[in-house]
Amino acid sequence: MEVVERKYQSFHEFTAGAPQRIDHFQVVTHDVQTATDFWSNLGFRMAEYTAAPDGDELWGTWLEVKGNTHDLVFTNGRGPRLHHFAFAVPDASAIIHAADVAGALGAGNEIDRGPGRHGLSNALFLYLRDPDQHRVELFNTHYQYIDLEVPPIRWDVTDPRRAQLWGMPASKRWFFEASEFPDEPVNEPLLHATPQTLEDYLGVH
Repeated sequence: MEVVERKYQSFHEFTAGAPQRIDHFQVVTHDVQTATDFWSNLGFRMAEYTAAPDGDELWGTWLEVKGNTHDLVFTNGRGPRLHHFAFAVPDASAIIHAADVAGALGAGNEIDRGPGRHGLSNALFLYLRDPDQHRVELFNTHYQYIDLEVPPIRWDVTDPRRAQLWGMPASKRWFFEASEFPDEPVNEPLLHATPQTLEDYLGVH
């Protein structure tokens, strides 16, 4: 592997959101339990999860392998599809600056969600669409998840705070649109439970 120069303190070269590294991926799957079991057997650990309101049937799992809240996320839906990939940014101001730059360049409508704070992971976020309409997250300030005896945090899928600690819920577009993988058939979800969307919140149908 080619070794390249580290740029963490090359502040004069930072532009827009100044992404530091790839942080995580979120995949929509028709069977969250099976996906979670597979990756757990490879050494991933569940930090937080979202369950159906009438029990602990999994709607989503946040899995980690390097001591942060999540490296790989599975959520319930038509899948497999890529919901988003996320870049860590240096601080909260980088998220606001990225939104300002998008607006200044006439790309403000490509902001898919945010800025806001997730209840899950406690992270600040901004979601945008790239030119191919794949969803990209800029992400900062999640907590560490290191102690093995700490149990995963449970969230109910009907609790809007899990995805948006303050502000209104995300739109249907954010929850249900995702990028398909080439030549990979998409399956209908086994679990029929949906989060509250912005359209639900506003009574828009």
